[in-house]
Amino acid sequence: MTRSPLTASLLPLVPLAALGWPLARVINQEPYQQSKIEEISSGPLLQADLQIKAAHPFKKLEVLAGDTTWTFNANEDIKTIYFPKDLEVVFTVTATWPENTPESAILLTLRPDGRPDRTHTLWGYLELTEEVKFTWDSEL
Repeated sequence: MTRSPLTASLLPLVPLAALGWPLARVINQEPYQQSKIEEISSGPLLQADLQIKAAHPFKKLEVLAGDTTWTFNANEDIKTIYFPKDLEVVFTVTATWPENTPESAILLTLRPDGRPDRTHTLWGYLELTEEVKFTWDSEL
């Protein structure tokens, strides 16, 4: 006795159906996110690169804007940040250096998308806390 054409057609599809559910879970996963987006406001945000250049290696450097803090270690020099799309942004920069480090300079550079770059040089010894304000004339 021979199999019916329907059974002969559906029998090879059973293993494919068994693999369908695990395959669907693999394909429909959330995409991998390399870094966490840090927002300091719920309004429209502007993406920028925040770059740090130091004359002497520091132990720790923190840049605070609103409720968000970006922390730099001695081996980090640039972070992508998001801040409100205002004509002015105020950062509070706190840096610490190891003992026996002479007075040192830190160059803070903000490179926002679609706006001119802004830089500010900070000077300190062992510990520094300074407020830095960057302004732009108008929206471009």
